[in-house]
Amino acid sequence: MRIALYTLGCKVNQFETQAISHEFAALGNEIVSWREDADLYLVNTCAVTAKAAAQSRQMIRRFRRDHPEARIVATGCHVQTAASEIMHAAGGRVCLAGNDQKHRIVEIASGSEECLEMYVGDIFRVKDIAPFIIHSPEHRTRAFVRIQDGCEAFCSYCIVPFARGRSRSMPPEQVHEQVALLAEEGVREIVITGIHVGLYGRDLDGNISLTRVLKSLCSRFPGLRFRLSSIDPSEITDEMIEWSANTENFCSHWHLPLQSGSDLVLQAMNRRYTSAEFRAAFEKLWNAMPHAAFGIDVMTGFPGESHDEFLSTVRFLEMLPVTYLHVFPYSPRPHTVAAALGGHVSKKRKVERAAMLRKLGSRKRMEFYRKNLGTVRDLLIERRDSSSGMWYGVTDNYISTMLAGSEGQEGLENSVVTVKLSEIRDRVVMAERI
Repeated sequence: MRIALYTLGCKVNQFETQAISHEFAALGNEIVSWREDADLYLVNTCAVTAKAAAQSRQMIRRFRRDHPEARIVATGCHVQTAASEIMHAAGGRVCLAGNDQKHRIVEIASGSEECLEMYVGDIFRVKDIAPFIIHSPEHRTRAFVRIQDGCEAFCSYCIVPFARGRSRSMPPEQVHEQVALLAEEGVREIVITGIHVGLYGRDLDGNISLTRVLKSLCSRFPGLRFRLSSIDPSEITDEMIEWSANTENFCSHWHLPLQSGSDLVLQAMNRRYTSAEFRAAFEKLWNAMPHAAFGIDVMTGFPGESHDEFLSTVRFLEMLPVTYLHVFPYSPRPHTVAAALGGHVSKKRKVERAAMLRKLGSRKRMEFYRKNLGTVRDLLIERRDSSSGMWYGVTDNYISTMLAGSEGQEGLENSVVTVKLSEIRDRVVMAERI
């Protein structure tokens, strides 16, 4: 069959779609773009916001409308949490497989039923992580490796625990096997990811933790760069900080979910730290790695968030040397405590507050770029820029960089070169090769 796959949402979804694609291909199927005609369209859905859920339903309807003879299969978080809503939106003749069945998706999707099919069970009964393995990455330079699934935080705004279930970890030997396969394919950077990756290892027997698996990976694969996707500040230990600051092939890049700088809002969100505790963890990291990139997740418009509480978040972020912000306007999600709270902020106000935070994030990014001018970094070359002919890459501390004077040079793709960050042109950092 000709099979097209479409992914919405997080890095874990991207990893899983790629693994599913390889399983289909191993059975002799042809993988094509979702813009092409296919016999089967698979949509890996997202439910983290109302917008993502709506986009998931939109793509299912689009494939159903544009390809009436094709088999349409949907999986992922929106299927797990709102199967009946998708069924109604799709108008029948769709196969729905929840996250609890995602490990069987190739078997399920390969059927030929012409009616509605639904394979959605209780995600909280799932004890083991789906054994997905990528054998050849979509892009050879960088690859995601999912080592953990599920979340047990139950933040009051978040649907993810209901979509993904309890925390489940990939055994260390399987993590090493996956990374070894990618290294053989020529991948130069591995992004370690999960739904709540700081919980890694707690469900496994033995003294297994995120720090231990990162240590073993960086030691066993010295020719690879390793980057951590995101981690809660409360889960960053002194051992992890000391080790990461002194490990050459662990990227100087941290992504931390703050959500709010107001303690009242953090408490209502059921976040398990205060703003002071977040700041203490951040400063400990920054003191150990002052040139590291620090990305921050921040939410605005949470129910009951007053103007003063929003300004507390702005002031909190202004005083920290953060690098960039991922800004999310609050979106009510089914099953969550926050959806039933009073004091919902108007859409107009949420948009205004989000715009203010994004402007702050843009300014912070440029400050970080200027701070790093004159420093020497390792640059992983990813591709050639079509307009300038220069090579583009990303430094270990997450600075998107153009290599000056590289027009016409060949053979740099997927190599790591040492560069000096020299200037900023039109908000782009330029570097000279050393």
